[in-house]
Amino acid sequence: MTKLNVARPARYRLAATDIDGTILPHGGTISARTRQALAACADAGTHVVLATGRPPRWVTPILEATGHRGTVIAANGAVVIDSARGMHTRHRLTAATVHDVVHALRRRVKDVLFGVETPHEFRAEAGYRAARGGNVGHLTPRSAAATPEAPRIEQLLDDEPIIKVVALSATLSPDELLAVGREAVGDLAVPTHSSTGLALLELGPRDVSKASTLAAVASSLGVHRTEVIAFGDMPNDVEMLAWSGAGYAMEGGHPEAIAAAPHLAPPAAEDGVAQVLEREVLASSGAPDEMRLPAVPSGR
Repeated sequence: MTKLNVARPARYRLAATDIDGTILPHGGTISARTRQALAACADAGTHVVLATGRPPRWVTPILEATGHRGTVIAANGAVVIDSARGMHTRHRLTAATVHDVVHALRRRVKDVLFGVETPHEFRAEAGYRAARGGNVGHLTPRSAAATPEAPRIEQLLDDEPIIKVVALSATLSPDELLAVGREAVGDLAVPTHSSTGLALLELGPRDVSKASTLAAVASSLGVHRTEVIAFGDMPNDVEMLAWSGAGYAMEGGHPEAIAAAPHLAPPAAEDGVAQVLEREVLASSGAPDEMRLPAVPSGR
């Protein structure tokens, strides 16, 4: 009797991954192996979602580098970008909340400078761009529109939705500024950070995170949280790593991310996400052999 090779049901039906420090090594680029693993998952029927703190205007270079044509959760959950339906702003900060957050942080951090993200542009206080310098990360737009500036960020608020406030301090570390943000404005907004150098505090709408928006996306696809595998490396990934059925923090990532995740993936520089996807998703998805990449480190 001939034994039929019947494909097993996929254990994970949705793979969600952070970008910077997770599939994009700091100072590096997205490898061919990672691109192939993400594409193979999608071809095998696994939903692939990119979940990032990046604003929408910084997503295009990532789509070009990965070839991703699915869903992107941007601005730490405030925005969803869908290749078929375009960009949808799910959550926003009210002008009153922005005023309160800015006022509270100015009292606590003497050198703080503010910027705000709308779905389409970045606006900043005078001095913000100079203080940040060229520290804008990798795979960002090669040319950017002029940043609207004013002496105070409050002067730049209008009817355009504010999806994120960014606070910068040159005298504190990222973790020190996050601690201040949690204490000073944690009841007004969601403070987090994804910075490895300059202290940049990201403040989003209350009760909104990558996890909350990923849960909504998964629900819309009929995917249970136990069928979600997720990857991240920073405090803004903590909720997503804890919520998903299998959360993988990147080796060398932030201690909060590592503490939140039940699993550890090899670092981004070693194609850690690709290694785990090859083993945990592609090997059990019933994908054709040509989609199953070798589960060993490859040349970059």
